[in-house]
Amino acid sequence: MSRTVRLVSILVASTNIPITRLATRLLYSAGFSLVLLAGFLHVIATRGEEVNLTVVYEALRGIPGALIGLFVLIQLLVIFLRALRYQVIFRAQLALERPSFRQLVFVTGVRNMVVDLLPARLGELVFVLMLNRGCRVPVVRGLAVLTISLVADILILVPVILVMGLLPLALTGLTPGLIPAGFALCGMTVAAVGIAWKGLPWLATQLDRRAPDRLRRVVQFLTDFKQVLDQCLQQRILMRLLLLSVVLRFLKYYGLYLLFTAVTGSAGLTVPALNALQSLAALVASEAAASLPIPALMGFGTYEAGGFLVLTLLGYSAVMSLITMLTVHIAAQVVDYLLGCGCLALFFLIVPRQVRPAGSKFLTARVFQFRYWALVFAGAVFAVGLVLIIGQYDRVQKGRSQLPPPVGQAVVRPLESLVSDWTDQDLPRGWMVWSSNRFGNHDILQMHLPNGRITRLTQHPHSEYFPRISPDGRQLVFARSREAWVSQRDPVPWNVFLLDLESGRERQLAEFATSPTWSENGDRVYFQRGTDEFVELDLASGRERVLYRAGEGRIPARVEFSRPSYNLRRTQMAVTWRGARRMTVTVGLDGNLRPIGQGCQLTWAPDGGFLYWVDHGGLMQNRIYKQARGTDEARPWLDLPVPYSHEYFPRLSRDGRYLVLGASRGGHEHDVADYEIFLWPVGARPERAIRLTWHTGNDSWPDLFLQ
Repeated sequence: MSRTVRLVSILVASTNIPITRLATRLLYSAGFSLVLLAGFLHVIATRGEEVNLTVVYEALRGIPGALIGLFVLIQLLVIFLRALRYQVIFRAQLALERPSFRQLVFVTGVRNMVVDLLPARLGELVFVLMLNRGCRVPVVRGLAVLTISLVADILILVPVILVMGLLPLALTGLTPGLIPAGFALCGMTVAAVGIAWKGLPWLATQLDRRAPDRLRRVVQFLTDFKQVLDQCLQQRILMRLLLLSVVLRFLKYYGLYLLFTAVTGSAGLTVPALNALQSLAALVASEAAASLPIPALMGFGTYEAGGFLVLTLLGYSAVMSLITMLTVHIAAQVVDYLLGCGCLALFFLIVPRQVRPAGSKFLTARVFQFRYWALVFAGAVFAVGLVLIIGQYDRVQKGRSQLPPPVGQAVVRPLESLVSDWTDQDLPRGWMVWSSNRFGNHDILQMHLPNGRITRLTQHPHSEYFPRISPDGRQLVFARSREAWVSQRDPVPWNVFLLDLESGRERQLAEFATSPTWSENGDRVYFQRGTDEFVELDLASGRERVLYRAGEGRIPARVEFSRPSYNLRRTQMAVTWRGARRMTVTVGLDGNLRPIGQGCQLTWAPDGGFLYWVDHGGLMQNRIYKQARGTDEARPWLDLPVPYSHEYFPRLSRDGRYLVLGASRGGHEHDVADYEIFLWPVGARPERAIRLTWHTGNDSWPDLFLQ
């Protein structure tokens, strides 16, 4: 243990960087990464989407163990091949200081671990440090090895990008950027090679002639560096290096591609299918962005930025683009750090005998110097980044959608995806209505059961949602926005309409109204007006009567109603309170209040015998609960199996035999997330719920009518 501590002290001291300066850089990088991620959350919030970190966890957990094992094996091969490439370069140098292949393997594993720890791949300098202090390799030779390796990598990467840019059919939407990027990278490569072989000796000559004595060491370093590069060039190792680099690139991106396909195919994500070239473009963009001279800790923020840009251009939603790249990045980093820590431990056990003994000249006082202002500034950046990401995440969780969601696309119904044992003959006879954005803004659609034929009932340029079928099945009421796009979180700019299903005629029932429901005999409609009124409308006379208003009776002032449901037999409104007070409650006309819990979408059963609602718990943060008849006891009622286990919009059929509901893979926002509609026979196992809709758009607020 003492030898390990001594070696760590030597390594820290030999960097000639104070501990506080290192802490400052790490804090600054971590803060900048948080700022970048907060920016992504801001973009997602403006689209009304939600980042559910449970999806990241489920995607990581869903990666098959065999694939993880294969990825680890590929990473080990990458370490060995990279070490072999370093060995080829070292052998080309006419020097006695040559590390063994075993030492190179350990150092390469550590290098792979920390390469992204500092911006612009500066973490790669640990390779030079460990070889210098652990294997007595001069710094100039270690830097030369890194330089030649980097040039070889770029020489391989340039044709890859150019080829991708010349395949417009495979990479539609990316071609205009790939060809300029390829030529720009090619120009940068030529410039880098020119600087390394021609610019450095010229600079050394100029400094040797004009520089003061204190720069003599710099001149000598540049001269030695140029000599090492010339030695490698004279040994004609370029073809071997390029061959090794080709194999390295292939193995590296093949391993990442395996991770990428495993993540995008996870049960927790709904993403468009990408071909191999499109996936490669996202991965190359991520790797390139992580290499930029941007202070980001372990590449977090920059890595996601490159893939985010490519995936959004290829049709991914903003939230799925971020979650996909974040999940791939985390999985790759976990493997790299596990392997790197193992290599570091072996390096400590094997190499210390060759390290010069620790002495006072290595542990200089400079290690313990304090740079208070720099540390305070870095801490401030970190604090700002932390506050921003917490604030943006909270905004994503609670913010309303400011833009319509993507229309999405139809999904082919795979036979193997059905976990239910239903057949078409088992489906009830009748039809379902729901709100869907698959034709643009949300329309009311009708699905005939059991054949699944879909009819579009409304075609208005404004959004429509919350359809409710009349008791006789001849009419339905729904809410239509007063503007082209309105978030369903905003209860004010809506009007309530009635649609006659036989004639197709519509008529407006109420202004500034939403969440309409029917009385038991269909002669009255109830709705919410604004944020604080619950109104009864007599259809025959057109008269309105306010049944409940915030600030009256025992209802506190400034309380906002959400999705009220009325029971005429009990003369009670079941409602979610928000605003000044947050709870679900039943309110009688006599003012009697009865708290139910902290859930939402509280609804009376058709016969008025019990309540059911959505509340916390279950596999993906929520599930459906019901009230035991005659008691206030809340019982878990339905929690669908993964992946579609984020349940909302429950609605019982009038006979109480079936429950129709929406469920997502983790997205929450009601009018944006990819909800699908499910039908469940009440009392059956959750696995018997059958999926009715197959579309990546938003399908929500179903209602069911059985014949």
